[in-house]
Amino acid sequence: MIAIFGLGRSGLAVAEALQKLGKQAIVFDENPRERISKPELIDEAEKFGAKLVLGEAFPLTLKSQSVEYVVANPAIDHRHPALQALTSEGTEVISEIEFAYRISKAPIIAITGTNGKSTTVAMTTIAIRATGKDAVMCGNIFGSGLPEQPLTTAALNSTPDQVLVAEISSFQLEWVKEFKPKAAAITSIANDHLDRYDSVGQYVGSKLKIFRAMDENDLAVFPYGTAVKTKAKTQEFRYRFADFFYEDRILHIFGRQLKANEFKIMGDHNMMNIGIAATLAHAVCEPGSEETILNALKNFEGLSHRMEFVAKKRGITFINNSMCTNPAAVKASLQCIPTRVHALIGGVNKDLSFADLKTFFDSKQINIQLFGRDAAQINQELGGNYQVWSTMKEAFDAATTEAKDGEIVMLVPGCASMDQFRDFRHRGDVFKSYVMDWTE
Repeated sequence: MIAIFGLGRSGLAVAEALQKLGKQAIVFDENPRERISKPELIDEAEKFGAKLVLGEAFPLTLKSQSVEYVVANPAIDHRHPALQALTSEGTEVISEIEFAYRISKAPIIAITGTNGKSTTVAMTTIAIRATGKDAVMCGNIFGSGLPEQPLTTAALNSTPDQVLVAEISSFQLEWVKEFKPKAAAITSIANDHLDRYDSVGQYVGSKLKIFRAMDENDLAVFPYGTAVKTKAKTQEFRYRFADFFYEDRILHIFGRQLKANEFKIMGDHNMMNIGIAATLAHAVCEPGSEETILNALKNFEGLSHRMEFVAKKRGITFINNSMCTNPAAVKASLQCIPTRVHALIGGVNKDLSFADLKTFFDSKQINIQLFGRDAAQINQELGGNYQVWSTMKEAFDAATTEAKDGEIVMLVPGCASMDQFRDFRHRGDVFKSYVMDWTE
């Protein structure tokens, strides 16, 4: 029997895979049946024949239940007493991506990072597909607007001639052992999820586990200066003498020099994401595929809720960047905009400091409208001179009142969404509804 801690999207995928592999699954979730956020998951798990234990504390021992190992849902904090007790007694605890790797017939490209993961996953998938190979977009990616699935589902149905391109979170990397992607990248590292980790070092250490089992036949891509220990071939970026780098709005890659305006997607940070995606795709594609890869990336327009163009009315451009959930992403999103921006910022701060953005905001043409649970605290960190609103609608109305022809109104929250919305996708959809109502 295999135990699954946490009935979520990935937990359900593991339960289904186990059933199809002829294994019995027992799923524990500390939420009672009526508090499971997606009750359809219960019906699906029961359909697969999984045993459900809901509304009870995770057991501190599983020796009496003949459990082979535990698959921990990434939503379960690695510091949870039950996980610590089980590892102490010798019960193996693994993550969903470790489970998926063990059953996959296809090689995996794994992409993690504080910001840019989803966009780079989509870019890499599209670039590989352009060369004629079958690439499957999967993993932690959610709300992209493109077909996506849990890594376990993709692994279960995989074939040797496919490539699985997976977004991987730091949470998913907490319990990896043998996980060994063919190529892997860290897109960026900045302070994030300090409500989950005891220190920045612990958070970064979790990210670095993505390279731990790789060898000289694999490729590891990461920001210059990152302290990576791996046997894989390495490619550092954001440095002039790297195999690819971006400088003066020109991307240098594969011996070519490409201007930023040759690509449809906007943002200096996305030029680096293009470099990462092209490098990863090239690692699994045939020699001579460089031009095909780059042409595919030139036509990539971006993902839902990530610098997503919504509409233009009365000369004002509206951009939905709801996936922006930390201060570093706020800066990366805004620093590439040459015109005046009216930025909607706020929600649930993840114990991250906005103080470092004060000088940046002061130096740019940015009008800040703060909203949500932690708006007052963020305002204080920024010097206390910005307008604070209870709701995103109030912030939106204030921004559109002040915005002029040629300017931009952007949702760039820098925070989690759960004070007023189900998730970042719901928040972005509500913002788009405001825009549609305003532009009618």
